[in-house]
Amino acid sequence: MSDNEVILRLSTVALLVGFLIYMQWERARKRAALRRRFQFKGEVHPINVAPLRPRLAEVRRNYTTAAQTHVRSIQARESLVTSARQKLSGLPFFRNHPAEPEGEHHAV
Repeated sequence: MSDNEVILRLSTVALLVGFLIYMQWERARKRAALRRRFQFKGEVHPINVAPLRPRLAEVRRNYTTAAQTHVRSIQARESLVTSARQKLSGLPFFRNHPAEPEGEHHAV
C-alpha cells in the first residue's frame, strides 16, 4: 500500500467521522430547540382544566351515578353490532367469502 492510498483512506475516514459528528450535533440542536419551544413557563398552564373541574368533582362525590350515565343498554349494543355487521358485509372482501361455520373460529 503506497503512501497516497494511506492518506486517501485516512482522509476518507476523517471525512465520514466529521459528517457523523455534524449529524449528531444537528440532531442535539433540534432536540434542544424543540424542548425550549414546549417548555413550561410557569405562569401559563399548557392545558386549561377549568371546564373539567365540575365534572371531576361530581365523579369524586358519587362515582357510581357518574359511571352509570355512560352505560349503554343491551339493545344499543346489539344495534351497534348489527350496524357494524351490515357495513362490513357490504365491503368487497366479505361479499365474496362465505360465512365461517360456527365451530371453526381461528385464534388470533
